[in-house]
Amino acid sequence: MPLPSVLDELDRLFDELIHRPWGAAARQLVPAEVHEVEDGWTVELPVEGLRATDLKVEVHGRQLTVSGRRRHEHERQSRTGWSRTQQETTLHRTIHLPAEADAEGVEAKLQGSTLAIHIRRRKR
Repeated sequence: MPLPSVLDELDRLFDELIHRPWGAAARQLVPAEVHEVEDGWTVELPVEGLRATDLKVEVHGRQLTVSGRRRHEHERQSRTGWSRTQQETTLHRTIHLPAEADAEGVEAKLQGSTLAIHIRRRKR
C-alpha cells in the first residue's frame, strides 16, 4: 500500500475518532417535545437522517415506541484512489402514555426532519 494512502486512512480515522460520540455520549437520549392538546397529546421527535420508510411507530399497552434505521454509504476520491465509508443512523425511543390515551388513535406524520405524532384521548 502506498504511503499517501496510509496517511489518508489515518487522517480519516482520526477525524472519525474526534467527531464520533463514545461511551455514554453515544447513547444520548433524543429529546421529544410532548404537548397536551384539546383532543389528546402531540409528540415531536427529531429524526434527522431518517426517511418515513425507515421509521416504525408502535403502541403496546401504554408504551409508544418509535424506532428507525438507515444505512448510508459514501464514496469519495482522494489523491490515491477511491475510499468508501459507511454510516448508520439508528433511533429507538419509548414514551410512556397517559392512562387516558387511545392506543388505536395514534397518527404519525414526517414533517421535514421531525416526526409529529398525535395521540387521541379515549372517549369517556
